[in-house]
Amino acid sequence: MMKNNKLNLYEECRNYPQTFDVAVLGGGTAGSIAAIAAAMYQAETVVIERECFLGGTASGGQVTPMMSNHIPGNLDNSFISRKVNAGLLEQGYADSDIYGNDGWFNPEMLKFTLEDMLLQNGGKLLYGTELIYPVLKDGIMEGVVVHNRGGLQFIKAKVFIDATGDAALSYKSGVPCFEGSEENGRNQPMSLRFMLGNIDIKKVISFLAEIGICCELEYPFLEIASLWSYESPLTDIFRQGVRRGVIEYNDASYFQAFTVPGMPGVMSFNCPEAVGYDRANDSGCVTNAVVECRGAIRRLHNFLKEYIEGFESSYIISVASMPGIRESRRIKGQYVLTEEDYNHRRKFADAIAQTGYPIDIHGENQSEGKVKPFQRGEYFEVPFRCLVPENIANLLAAGRCISSSFVVQSCIRIQPTCRAMGEAAGIAAAMSCIRNISVGEIDGMEIRKAMIQNGAEFTGQR
Repeated sequence: MMKNNKLNLYEECRNYPQTFDVAVLGGGTAGSIAAIAAAMYQAETVVIERECFLGGTASGGQVTPMMSNHIPGNLDNSFISRKVNAGLLEQGYADSDIYGNDGWFNPEMLKFTLEDMLLQNGGKLLYGTELIYPVLKDGIMEGVVVHNRGGLQFIKAKVFIDATGDAALSYKSGVPCFEGSEENGRNQPMSLRFMLGNIDIKKVISFLAEIGICCELEYPFLEIASLWSYESPLTDIFRQGVRRGVIEYNDASYFQAFTVPGMPGVMSFNCPEAVGYDRANDSGCVTNAVVECRGAIRRLHNFLKEYIEGFESSYIISVASMPGIRESRRIKGQYVLTEEDYNHRRKFADAIAQTGYPIDIHGENQSEGKVKPFQRGEYFEVPFRCLVPENIANLLAAGRCISSSFVVQSCIRIQPTCRAMGEAAGIAAAMSCIRNISVGEIDGMEIRKAMIQNGAEFTGQR
């Protein structure tokens, strides 16, 4: 009886579908930009997001500041990304440092800015909504069954964009996917970020100077970093904390913190890292990693108050509402980006993103001997074909789950690159609807051209 009830409920939801031109699954770093782009091209667009905000790890995960793509001139391949940054800057919730990096932003206010931009362009939102499974017929995705407070719902669209980060929509649709390292199947370790308030930033800077650490940035900017593998006066202080039992060894395996624009006396911590938790698609593993990190956050805070001047009166103001998952699944698309592309600084006619960001694998380094580090000014490109799966005619992927190897994914997962992928996917989805063709029939050169016409910046524009 229960099985029949479930079947009837499913059939009922299919009888009353909500219909759109473009449905974006996941409103994170890539998905929010993809939805804004599609909406700007007059496509009726909806974002299906399990959280109740846009921005994903950049906002709810507190991943700030935004790393530069390391291309001279601080070029931004996404016009929408530049508008987002400008909007935050105008409100006093972003800033540009002495090196011209305008990626310093307030993660809470990013939620407001992205939401405003989507709604102002006519986009729709479905918050608190989780993907259950897709409905496919003859290589076409007819729709997706989702669940939220209203129960099961059926969302139909002409084109779907998988911006789930974990390639959840693609995986459930039968798209071939890679997962973890090709060597051992493990993912990079996760982190859980947090923020401390009531910090005396000037006092921290003075203390660092006293122990021999010169801060390259000017006040109010501050970055603190420490790794066991890099000797510094800070590592000596962390060792003292470990010896006294204030912190554990793994708590300081990766330590990094940044000030936050528009939040005086606040720092965002890119740590702790969940050492040994390397199965990002295992809910039990993710749960245990979050619990472990919360314990580490408490220890790190106590350590900072005791050992680092300026933190004496600080307090925890927030812990990220979602863990920072660096990589999990990746689709197998029309083109798989590999170390060979990275090493040859490969350029593509259908490139929709460029990056000079280095290989950045947390945990066990599996790139040694495989890659040739970038020299200043060098970069390679991400072709549109990496966003297009082979077997679903109306599906695109965007963000950290695009088609690439484990090693190369570690340098294209940063926010500027993911935003560019999202913009390209949104434009392509709208174009597919306008022309009534499959996404695989779209020439990526046209997408790149459209991005540049909108105001995106590419070095060596062609």
